[in-house]
Amino acid sequence: MVDQISDGGEFGRFVNVCLTIITSLTYCYFISRNIPKGFPRLTSVLPIIYIFILLPINLSSILLNLAIGFSTSWLSNFKLILFSFDAGPLSSDPPLLSSSPSSSSMTLVRFLCIACLPIKLKQSKPSSQPSGNIHAHGLKCYYALEGFLLGLTIYVYGYYQQCHYKPNFIIINFLYFFVMCFSIEPSLVACYALARFLFGLDVELPFNFFFLSTSFHDFWGRRWNLVSSNILRLMVYKPVRHIFKRSWGKYVAILATFFVSGLMHELLFFYIDWQKPCWDILGFFILHGVCVAVEIKVKQSLKGKWQLNQFISTQLVTGFFVCSCFGLIFPSVERYI
Repeated sequence: MVDQISDGGEFGRFVNVCLTIITSLTYCYFISRNIPKGFPRLTSVLPIIYIFILLPINLSSILLNLAIGFSTSWLSNFKLILFSFDAGPLSSDPPLLSSSPSSSSMTLVRFLCIACLPIKLKQSKPSSQPSGNIHAHGLKCYYALEGFLLGLTIYVYGYYQQCHYKPNFIIINFLYFFVMCFSIEPSLVACYALARFLFGLDVELPFNFFFLSTSFHDFWGRRWNLVSSNILRLMVYKPVRHIFKRSWGKYVAILATFFVSGLMHELLFFYIDWQKPCWDILGFFILHGVCVAVEIKVKQSLKGKWQLNQFISTQLVTGFFVCSCFGLIFPSVERYI
């Protein structure tokens, strides 16, 4: 189907990409019902994984390119690999591969939504995320404010682009930072709303007020892009931790997780114009992986005897995140602007 993409413009190519995704995942759903878990099932989905890796090259729009790359080449492929071994969100309880013909269509829709949408199913344990009518009203105001700030940031960025003089380095990088923060979260929240209200899936919000993070572990593990962190935890951290069972094994698992995350982000940028990677983005994630590992080790050594003030720690974490974005992420972004 990928080879049959017509010249109907970007919208036509996007429709064909979506049809390819639905057809491919439907194949995975039905073919896997009769194939045992493990390497036999993995072998059956390998052609789909290959197709998903190639899908973004059919789109020229940067936003669509990144969206399809993130949803399919990264998340869907990782979910399918986990699904091959009867793990991950596609092997939830109750099982998605229902043998009942009457429920087959419903479970197929559920399978497709979980497989292709960047969402995180809600765990049985209580969530730390806000709930209730008051919190829901506050979230609506928060997202409305975020949308307003995104529009304002884009307007200011457009103004600076039209200026005859070169924009100040600090200002332009702050604009990049605000666009990144204010665009990623609403996009994933839209997928959250689609899965929750249209398909009835019990999913968690993808972000949890990341600007309130009090540590690197809190930022990456509990607040920033919980969709990616959940998949990376299942796909990389747990298997590596299972292999290295000694006390230092968790640090190896943390570094491996951030390394894979960095590679996947490099792949997303590679899709845009097929330029040779500079590996700045990979360096960003390795740096933060080291910070998380060192932070956990230091806290274990101190055993709670000394703790930094919460307000100060929040400012330090946020400041380090912003500065590392300025030094490693945004130089790569400028190549595509």
